Parts: sequence; structure tokens; C-alpha cells
Amino acid sequence: MTSQAYLNSYFANNWGHQGVVNSGTTGIQLAEKIKDDEWVLDVGCGRNLFKGVIKNLLGIDPAFDEADVKTTIEDFQTTQMFDVALCLGSINFGTITDIHRQLACVVKYLRPRSRIYWRCNPGLQDHGNEECKEIMFFPWSNDWHRLLSKEYGFEIAELGQDRHRIYAEWVRI
Repeated sequence: MTSQAYLNSYFANNWGHQGVVNSGTTGIQLAEKIKDDEWVLDVGCGRNLFKGVIKNLLGIDPAFDEADVKTTIEDFQTTQMFDVALCLGSINFGTITDIHRQLACVVKYLRPRSRIYWRCNPGLQDHGNEECKEIMFFPWSNDWHRLLSKEYGFEIAELGQDRHRIYAEWVRI
């Protein structure tokens, strides 16, 4: 398993927003799906690019000072409940046990009627640098989305490709 310290260092030192602003389905236009009165938790917000674009946004990230709260989802604590979670490349690392632990942390902060927007790496070490090869990526697939969404009480509203990543929208009503 890749340590959190390695991931923090990797993303802080080797990662920019990599075109996320204009990235297909999960780029900045994703903000158009958010209503003004909805509260959004951006898990692994990176440089917090949705700040100022989404009205009621809280971005958390363990590697970037631009986050509203510099922490992992496992260590994050709040009494605030959210309508939407953005998991755009953040819950991608480790084993299925790690994914379950992180997903449970996300879901506990969501209201009964909520959504999760995903951009998931299907296990590709394709960041274009040698350091990336040290990272254990979870092999996300459409089947994993179907299984986990159901397990956590969500339905899939959308599931497809976003460049070389999997895009999904989970809805709980």
C-alpha cells in the first residue's frame, strides 16, 4: 500500500491541476449541476479550483494549502452535513479495504438525499513520471461502481468515460 505521506508529497510536488478546469465531464462545468442552496464537500480538492464557483463548498485535501481544511477524509471531522460530494480523483488509492474505509467516511457526511460525483482512475499509472509507478491505484471499473453504489445505498444516474478515467454520478433519494 502507498503511504499517505508518499501520496501527500507526490501530489504537492508532482501534480498540477492537469487541465481539470477543462476536463471533460468532471471539469469546472460540473458546477452547473450544483444548486445554489446545496452544500458540497470536495474530497481531495487539490488547489480548490471549485472555490468561488460553487457557492457552499468545503474543500478538503491533505496535500494542498489551498484546501479549506488540510486533512484526509479519514481524519476530517465536522457536524456539517452535505448534499453533494465531489470525489474527482481522490478515492483512487490502495485496496478495496481502503476504498471502503474512505467511502464510509464520505457517506457519513451526506444527507439522506444526496449525490456523489466521481472521476476514478481505472488503475492506470499514466501520470507521465517515474514517481507515479510507486503508487498503488485501485482498479476502478464500471462493475465496482455498480457494486459499491448499491452497497452504500445509491443508484447510478450516470456512468461513462471522461478521457482515460471513469465518470460516475451516484444518487441517493
